Amino acid sequence: MKTAIILGSSRSDGNTRKMVQYIQDHSNVQLFDLNDYTIGHFDYDNKNKADDFIPLCKEIIENHDLLLFATPEYWYSMSAQLKTFFDRLSDLLKWEKPLGRQLRGKKLGLLCCSSGPEKTKGFSMPFIESAVYLGMDYFGEWHTWVDEEENLPKEVKEVLNDLIQKLK
Repeated sequence: MKTAIILGSSRSDGNTRKMVQYIQDHSNVQLFDLNDYTIGHFDYDNKNKADDFIPLCKEIIENHDLLLFATPEYWYSMSAQLKTFFDRLSDLLKWEKPLGRQLRGKKLGLLCCSSGPEKTKGFSMPFIESAVYLGMDYFGEWHTWVDEEENLPKEVKEVLNDLIQKLK
């Protein structure tokens, strides 16, 4: 399964990236760090049509079966970078419909990183509902965290190893 990891974080080298790096070290995935792109907010006048969003989506959608979104948990929600990306998916429903239709049947998954092992109730709902709305299959969610020394705890490695097995 060709997998794209879409990293949306304020820090490209933060804790969420540690999770992504672990996956990259143990599987064949392609990383897309949203901080490497200029993506404006969604607007009804399509003022941002010349930014990086559509070319990025074309590359991801045309070359990958699974879109795995990696985000830290900020204030009980996804990062602002990833929320902007999700909002811009509306472009694929309004102005780029043929590209948007190519999402049907693909898989969407979630890798989140928070401050501890407790999951936030409802955190995955926007991902699950977006998958349903776009005709995608929800692949699942993997919740992670780092310890006080900013290392991956044994339990997190087990969670990530479960994901890596599913990517094969």
